[in-house]
Amino acid sequence: MKKKGILFLMAALCLAGMGAHAQYTVDNKKAVGEFEKGQQLLSGNAAKAFDHFRKALKAEPNFAEVRLTMAAWYMDHDSLDQAQEQLETFLRNDNNKHKRWGATARYDLECIAFRRQAMANPVPFTPENLGAGVNSPDDEYLPTLTADGQTLIFTRYNRPAMAEDFFASRQKEGVWGKAVRMAQPLNSDENEGAGCISQDGRILYFTACGRKDGVGRCDLYISYRKEGGWSQPQNLGPAVNTGGWESQPCLSIDGQTLYFVSDRKDGLGGMDIWRSTLVEGQWSKPENMGPGINTKGDEKSPFVSFDDQTLYFSSNGRVGMGGMDLFMCRRTGDSTWSEPQNLGYPINTRGDESSLIVSPDGSTAIFSSDKFGGQGGLDLYRFALPEQVRSQPVEYKEEITEVAPELEVGESITLKNVFFQTGKYTLLEVSIVELDKVVEMMQRHPTMRIELGGHTDNVGRAEANQTLSEQRAKAVYDYLVKKGVAAERLSYKGYGQSQPVADNDTPEGRRQNRRTVFTILEK
Repeated sequence: MKKKGILFLMAALCLAGMGAHAQYTVDNKKAVGEFEKGQQLLSGNAAKAFDHFRKALKAEPNFAEVRLTMAAWYMDHDSLDQAQEQLETFLRNDNNKHKRWGATARYDLECIAFRRQAMANPVPFTPENLGAGVNSPDDEYLPTLTADGQTLIFTRYNRPAMAEDFFASRQKEGVWGKAVRMAQPLNSDENEGAGCISQDGRILYFTACGRKDGVGRCDLYISYRKEGGWSQPQNLGPAVNTGGWESQPCLSIDGQTLYFVSDRKDGLGGMDIWRSTLVEGQWSKPENMGPGINTKGDEKSPFVSFDDQTLYFSSNGRVGMGGMDLFMCRRTGDSTWSEPQNLGYPINTRGDESSLIVSPDGSTAIFSSDKFGGQGGLDLYRFALPEQVRSQPVEYKEEITEVAPELEVGESITLKNVFFQTGKYTLLEVSIVELDKVVEMMQRHPTMRIELGGHTDNVGRAEANQTLSEQRAKAVYDYLVKKGVAAERLSYKGYGQSQPVADNDTPEGRRQNRRTVFTILEK
């Protein structure tokens, strides 16, 4: 049953709870009395409840609340013919008097038609439990994968302790190993979960609620993997978080776009999917994904696949099987997506399906469910996606440590994720992940020598830009030396605004021109 159908049922229940003071669409006391008796019995004895509902309709055939309550119950119990009969009768009798109820009844009829069609044409679906290494008698959900497909991080909820923590498992020869609780400070005495990890496994974005440094009820945080563990998590701040609820982040494969769920103001429904882009090391003001994705209902658990072209998410605001259904759409432009496609039955059911991710192979999905027995509660399962909703396969190749050795002397690579404070040469902490990759590359290739080059846009005086570019190149040089790279293997140089790679007349062009580059001097 979709959310709007549930709202009908809830509305009827609330009216019934008012007793003699309830305001119904009819004033027939006998009909109202039978309806309220039925409401009291519905959760425990549906057969007797429906006897009272039928008596209410016999006394008053146009009693809208009765027909809508019966339709909602029938839909929730897969009695689609009976639900359709009640909804159509309501629409004929109502004659568009109650526009909101009428719109919802027509929506529920669309859902009935979809469910019939989907159940008559099931898609292939053979879920496989990830095993006792990952799953437990507790709940496991909201998984995230590294781009090599070998490390799985997920949230585990310990019911007796009412605690959410991160656990991690490594895959070997197709079998997931024993999951280990991730250490502090990533996990704490409070609840944390709903994480997403960068392609290289070095940055984790996640959700934490009710913390002292929180902006709202639940906020997004970031932590970096360093020698010996993870850094102290940092709140992403008011640029991303609000006084409301932010959760379920998903990072694009290039690390430049953060998708997440929020109930902030100016949304289109209850929970919407939003996105923020990384600009000069800072997350931009989030923008709503728009009506092509979001609805008047709830949208949750966004996942952009490793091909960066395919978006999966769950919604209860679209025609589907019921509850939260899983959908897929494909990128058609920088910020536009195709019409969402339901993943089909029996992947989707009349219950709730969500928190789906897809492996780098584009065909293997992992999601959370309590419908197949398993180890207990919510377990993580994998299954082969139907052909029509797969993403393109991606072979992971770490750009710096693996691509650089293939370059010839004199060729260069731009360090895409090295950022500085505006107008200064102080490195932002987000740059550490990228620079540590350079350190790793130099360790793997002990005879390699490189030049670090700093570049600016053309804003300001050329002399000042030249100085700033030199200072920024020197800052990167200093960091690498501090991390153990021999100084004689490094050199640095500032090029100022003399070597633009894009037009300086646009903000995007100027952003591309502000860059740090390393050039192979000797292999």
